[in-house]
Amino acid sequence: MTSPNPAPEARNLLRRPVHPDITEEMIRALVHTFYDKVRADAVLGPIFDRVIGERWDDHLAKMCDFWSSVTLVSGRYKGRPLPAHMRLKDVRPEHFTQWLALFRKTAKEVCPPDIAAVFIERAQRIAESFQLGMFFHPGGPLSVPPAPQGTAP
Repeated sequence: MTSPNPAPEARNLLRRPVHPDITEEMIRALVHTFYDKVRADAVLGPIFDRVIGERWDDHLAKMCDFWSSVTLVSGRYKGRPLPAHMRLKDVRPEHFTQWLALFRKTAKEVCPPDIAAVFIERAQRIAESFQLGMFFHPGGPLSVPPAPQGTAP
C-alpha cells in the first residue's frame, strides 16, 4: 500500500532551483546593482524614493529574499507583492517598460548569459502579471470582448 503523502524528498523534487549555477551571492549582486540603477533613474528613482524613503536596506533584503524564492525556491520571501504595488497610485504601465529595461541591462551585466536569460524571463512574467493586476479592468480598453452567443470557446 502506498502512502498518501510522499516522502519529503519526493515532494521537493519539483521544487528545484531554476538554474544550478544561481547563487545567493549572484542574487545579491543583481538586486543591489539593479536598485542602484533604479535609484539613479530620473523616472523611477523618485517613485521608489517616495515609497521606500529611508528603508532601502530593508527593501534590498526583501528583494533578495524574493529573488531567492523565485529562482532558488528558498521560500524566504513571505510577502504579497501585488497588493503592495496596487497601492502605488502614481505607477503607470510605462514605468514597467523602464523597470524591465533596467533589469534586463543589469542581469546581462551581472550574470552569465544563460542565467541572465532566466532572471529576465521571470522578471518579464512578473511585470506582465503586475500590469494585469494593476491596470486591467473588465470592460476597459484592454479587455477582450465576450464571444458571440452560440460559438465554441
